[in-house]
Formats: sequence, C-alpha cells, structure tokens
Amino acid sequence: MTRRGDATRERIVDVAERLYAARGVDGVSLREIRIEAGQRNVSALQFHFGDRDGLLRAIAERHLPRIDAVQERIAAQLADTAASDEGTRVRQHLAVLVRPAAEYLALGPSERAWVQIAAQVAALPTLTSEDLLAHLTPVALDHGTALFEHLRPTLGDHLAAERLFAVGTSSLHLCADRARIEDAGGATRPLLALAQFADNLLDMAVGALLAPVGPPA
Repeated sequence: MTRRGDATRERIVDVAERLYAARGVDGVSLREIRIEAGQRNVSALQFHFGDRDGLLRAIAERHLPRIDAVQERIAAQLADTAASDEGTRVRQHLAVLVRPAAEYLALGPSERAWVQIAAQVAALPTLTSEDLLAHLTPVALDHGTALFEHLRPTLGDHLAAERLFAVGTSSLHLCADRARIEDAGGATRPLLALAQFADNLLDMAVGALLAPVGPPA
C-alpha cells in the first residue's frame, strides 16, 4: 500500500474510532464515517476494510497489542511478588484482566474510545464464548484459565464461567463509563483519581468473583 493509502486508512480508523465511541457501533453508518473522513470515493471503506466488521478489526488491531503490553507488564510485576495465600493469587490473576482497561484510560482519547468500543462489542447478544476466547491475549487467557480452575471446584463449570464473564464485562463497562466522563468533562460528582479508580475497580471485582453462592431463589 502507498504512503497515501496508509494515511487514508489511518484517517478512516481515527474517525470510526471517535464516532463509534461517541454514538455506538450500531449508531454510525459507513457512509457517515467516509464523509467525516473526507473520502469522496464511495468505495474507500470497502477497499480498505471490506465492511463494518473489517473496520472494527482494524480498530482492534491498533489497540490490542498495546493492551497486551499492559497486561504483560502487570503480570511481570506481580510475578515478582510472592502470593502468601490463595486469595492473593486470585487477586493477582484478576489484576491482569481488570487493571489494563482502567490504566488505558489515562493514555488519551484514542485509548478511551477503544475502551468504550470494546465494552459495546462485549455486550453484543451475538457474542459467543468462542468469539470471546479468540480475542483474549495469551497472557489474559493464562490468567483467566487459572481463575476458572480456582472457581470450578466450588461453583461448577457453568457458574464459574458465568462469574468470570460477568466480572470481566462489568469491569469493562465501568471503565467505559469513566472514559465517557473523562471526555465529556464537567462531572457533577466527585471522581476518584484514575489510579485509585483502578485500585477500587479491582477490589470490587475480587469481591464479586469470590462472593459466596446464596441459597436457590
């Protein structure tokens, strides 16, 4: 691809990222993205991305390697800290899954847009377990598997998987909500500093994951 073609592709991704975050993946047409990106050629998006799914993949390809790097850093830091008990090990595994999105918020508007898009995609009713697993980075898969193996003797396979999915997606949605507040400005309630927000998010995630199973309704 030519340098001009690369620049066009990046411009389209920039615009799609911003519009999808602001109005939702289902709320923006490819035509709107093309016009906002200054592309007169009606086939520009199809040429570069094929369809909306291809455009979403391009956005993901921009961010997932960087998310992976954050996960690797957190995992490496925790590996140097000996876990004194099982609860601490659970917290360390969960930190690799929960903290990256929270820390990503501090890096800029593009990163905050990605967190919002990721939360939307995670909420799609067509998302399958296979889709979810296919998009996990290797380090996230390792730590997620460790958590699943910890939970399954007590909860069973189905409930353990449901707990992990619920905690992961709810944490992501809380990060997406914080991203919207950061970009809108003028919050009407006091906000935690982002570092404290990440710590508190992890605390809540640990509590939800390890909550005892109540009696049947």
